[in-house]
Amino acid sequence: MGKGKLEIYKNDNYILNDAFDQAVMNLHVLKKQNGYKSFVICGCETGDGTTTVSINLAASLASSGWKTVLIDGDMRKKNRYKRLNENVSLGLSDYLLGKAELSDIICDTTTGNLSYIACGELLDNPVRLLCSSKMTEVKDKLSEKFDFIIFDMPAVNAAMDASVIATSVDATILVSNIGETSKKGLVEAANALTEVKANLIGTIINKLDMDQYVAGHEDYDYFQNEKYLKNNKKTKKR
Repeated sequence: MGKGKLEIYKNDNYILNDAFDQAVMNLHVLKKQNGYKSFVICGCETGDGTTTVSINLAASLASSGWKTVLIDGDMRKKNRYKRLNENVSLGLSDYLLGKAELSDIICDTTTGNLSYIACGELLDNPVRLLCSSKMTEVKDKLSEKFDFIIFDMPAVNAAMDASVIATSVDATILVSNIGETSKKGLVEAANALTEVKANLIGTIINKLDMDQYVAGHEDYDYFQNEKYLKNNKKTKKR
């Protein structure tokens, strides 16, 4: 394992935690019913918030007791734009190029059961590496060590990278940004994944405001809101 532990921030917002708990439940069901353990998380367009979703999803899975590894598969974006790569020297591309062993690129984190693999050396065109036998090898080895493998990949409409990995994982989840991801962009991303026969299982809608979330989840705060507690006491009296 890598030296030291990467700091993974803890989210204390119970509404956001509730949303990720629903996603964790769905992935748990897929694992139990179909044996799914490897997932690509990718945006439709750049700026959809894929990395934030990937980190929270991976941390939530780990907090549920599953050994989880989060992989930064974006080997194009510079590290200064990355949230977790600042102090990590080796990563996925270094392993694929034969410059590091798998044990060299797996980093411990401050979240129990959660490990992290950085993108590594940046490349102008990582597609050939992502298509290589070494990529299949790393996925197979990680499957032996972890219960869940989460790939944080670039937006589908920005590069081919996500589509390449999506063909070799168990399932793919699109991330769309409410109010910013265009309908055209969503359709094009879904079609691109379908064309390569990726197993697209759904979309996570990111950056909803409170009114939009409440509209879709009427009783989202059932166990938090005092009015429900009061109503529940009245029901018991009756």
